[in-house]
Amino acid sequence: MEVRGQASIATVADHITPHRGDPVLFAGPLQSLCAPCHNGVKQSLEQGGDGLIRGSDARGNPLDPRHPWNKGQ
Repeated sequence: MEVRGQASIATVADHITPHRGDPVLFAGPLQSLCAPCHNGVKQSLEQGGDGLIRGSDARGNPLDPRHPWNKGQ
């Protein structure tokens, strides 16, 4: 997943459809993600969050171009 504008090595086999313990959904399908994307963006979306990348650059600007702070810049 190239969310941050850089390619990363995939280290996690992610369930495209959240299985939430369902053995049928657990069987697949899967996608490859890097750990930061899986543990941050994907988990946030699945738990009802906004799915934005957390953090800021050295100037204090949000890393995620979709962040409301970046609108209109």
